[in-house]
Amino acid sequence: MLFKFTAPDMLNTSLIDVATGERAYNILTVISSPTNPSKESSDQPESSPVASSSKQRTDTATSSSAAFLKKSAPPPNPEDIKNTETRLTTITDGTGKVVANITWKGRHPDITIGTEKIGALTDLFGSSTVRFMPKILAIPTRFDTEYVWTATPDSLTLFDYDTETIKGSFHQNTFRIPSPSKTPKSKLSSPSKYKLSSPSTLLLGAIPSSKSSALSSTSEEAESETKIHELGKSTFIPTHLPGVGSCYLEFSSHPLAHDIEIILSFLMMEILRRGRFSLTPYTFEKPRLWQFKEARDLFMRRLRRNTV
Repeated sequence: MLFKFTAPDMLNTSLIDVATGERAYNILTVISSPTNPSKESSDQPESSPVASSSKQRTDTATSSSAAFLKKSAPPPNPEDIKNTETRLTTITDGTGKVVANITWKGRHPDITIGTEKIGALTDLFGSSTVRFMPKILAIPTRFDTEYVWTATPDSLTLFDYDTETIKGSFHQNTFRIPSPSKTPKSKLSSPSKYKLSSPSTLLLGAIPSSKSSALSSTSEEAESETKIHELGKSTFIPTHLPGVGSCYLEFSSHPLAHDIEIILSFLMMEILRRGRFSLTPYTFEKPRLWQFKEARDLFMRRLRRNTV
């Protein structure tokens, strides 16, 4: 499936299902009223901070996820805790039903998906170790250890090591050229098609209704997979300019996870990617200013690369 972001701020946007043109999800982040933060901090374990700057970068080849996702820090100053804003990110589906939410204490997320309380960032990915390579950050998903989020300074993908195929990609600042759709109308209207299917139609009459409905469900799933496969043929032309073009999230569903978990994991991985590779950090406020800063940083990196 393929979703289009309607706004540059990924925590304040809608996701449009490109196949149907309808809004599939809505993501909204607001400042919530504080509720005695000093008491909460003493009663609950501290969530893992989301990387926000180059301070999260490490020069070691390997490291534990706790070292990256859960940096040790000095005891917080009570005044700092008091002044830390609490935000709430709510994700709703097309019907308006809340499917996930994130409570932010500063940059510390507390995640809930549906009725399941996930907790900190490390619990979302369910990884005890994260292997660091010079230019790659790889973190497995919690629902399938063979499904691994792979981040580089220029890309973010979801890779399946079982089939050695890419199951998800983030297309940032791109123009999408849709592939011409292939409609099998001529095949369906072919007389030979009806003749070939007539014996199977007779057999279906003897099949119990439960099995018949199962076959119908299987055919619907196959049709859905065909649509996803056709969308995957779209061509994305990157502009390499923040704010120019659109952003798309493309992925295949997994039988052991809800789609919203993959989307939520993507949001967290994109923020982590920016911190890991010293890119322009995500900020909760002024997304337009953030885009200008990202464009400036990108220009300076390219200038340094060309002059060295």
